[in-house]
Amino acid sequence: MAKTKLAFIADLHYYSPRLGTTGRAYDLRQGSDQKCLAESGAIIDAAFERLLSEPDVDALVISGDVTNDGEKCSHDEVRAKFLSFAEKKPLYLITSTHDWCTDHNPRRFEGNEIYHDVETLDAETLDAYYRDFGRENLVDEYETGRGFHSRCFQVGPALRLLAVNDDMDGEGGKSGYSEAHLQWMEKQLADAKAAGCDVIATEHHLLLWGISGLINKGQSIGDNFAVASRLADAGLRLMFVGHSHMQRTTEFTSENGNKITQVNVGSLCGHPAPINYVTVEDGKAHIEVKCLEHFTYEGEEKDASFIRDHSTAVLTNLLHAAAEDKQDFRERLESQGIHLKPLDKIYPIIRHYAKLALGVSVGKAAKKVNRLTFGKGVDKKAAKAIKNEPLLPHILDIFCCVFDGSMHAKDMSEETRRVATDVSTLPRRIINKAPIKKAKKEKIFRTTDEIEKILQELINPSLPDNVDCEVDLR
Repeated sequence: MAKTKLAFIADLHYYSPRLGTTGRAYDLRQGSDQKCLAESGAIIDAAFERLLSEPDVDALVISGDVTNDGEKCSHDEVRAKFLSFAEKKPLYLITSTHDWCTDHNPRRFEGNEIYHDVETLDAETLDAYYRDFGRENLVDEYETGRGFHSRCFQVGPALRLLAVNDDMDGEGGKSGYSEAHLQWMEKQLADAKAAGCDVIATEHHLLLWGISGLINKGQSIGDNFAVASRLADAGLRLMFVGHSHMQRTTEFTSENGNKITQVNVGSLCGHPAPINYVTVEDGKAHIEVKCLEHFTYEGEEKDASFIRDHSTAVLTNLLHAAAEDKQDFRERLESQGIHLKPLDKIYPIIRHYAKLALGVSVGKAAKKVNRLTFGKGVDKKAAKAIKNEPLLPHILDIFCCVFDGSMHAKDMSEETRRVATDVSTLPRRIINKAPIKKAKKEKIFRTTDEIEKILQELINPSLPDNVDCEVDLR
């Protein structure tokens, strides 16, 4: 049987250096972002070089948000990279909300100032700008109410790609699909089956919640479970998505017993810089996630730790600012859209705990928790085994698990897992002892229980495996 191997990447968020890469304003912007901005072009170049050097990779698929905020200069530069790649291997892509700046907030940075005089591409221009990629293998296309196009491509002898644009095509202008759009998708699935072809799909926003509805609900298309059921019943078995920047594989089964698997592809320019390889043969898709190991920026070699450190700096920079400089802390919060009016009053408390988080050991932190919980908060034996280890690296490891599909969670010690598990149960135990009315307490429990589930999913991820699994396409 014919074998086809595709590579999927997502959320490149390419940022043109012409928009500014120095100064306080840029520092606050990049310091609040899990993605690398100034380095995005170098990361994309390294990924493309790698993919072009791998002879068994037949084509590349990009699942949306190719630019940072739809800046025309960013589009011009990244499109040139795409065209160069497409001269050697087929490239298929969809665009999404960041590519036409739906928040109407394009920015450039100069010194301490942010300017909004940046030219962007509107929806109609954007669609035409990328229309020709993969067009030689086009099977059919559909125009959405926003003027975007969903397309079906023949990407292998017996494999089709359904690249659908979900931007604001759902009910009430939400991301998703109109009835006519869904019917077109169902027809493509039926036509592919009649032609003896398997189908893989990609959209930008999530079809299923990845880690939890508490985190991912707002990142999903409207009526996501109803759409997932309908597509599964129509025969779709595998959907690649982006948007959340979280590498995670999720399964869903419709009431009719049909399963669909979602692979949420993490951001290429954020930790862990994932490339998702999909090998399709004889009705089965083998998915393997590999990470970019190095890239060259301004003549200097950078490895994967650079991207990880940049991603975790969202937390560490905020902690250092909280511990050392109230004004810096305020500005970093505001750069993330957080405005604390009573900051002057509560800053001494924040500063105390920030210093504690930066310097405390696991053992000392466990003792403080156990004093508050009368010795029942954290397993003493587990905490003792890692008591001399600083707490912060453990926090950052778990933070990284959000984005890397918990690929490094298997390296965590059992003691770390035990302590983390105990910590995850603390909110419920504290609320349970609090003098709160039963009805309100039960409402709070729904959130605390979800927090506990999230942490457990991060350190003990459920199946299917987030970085290596197989999906039956039939």
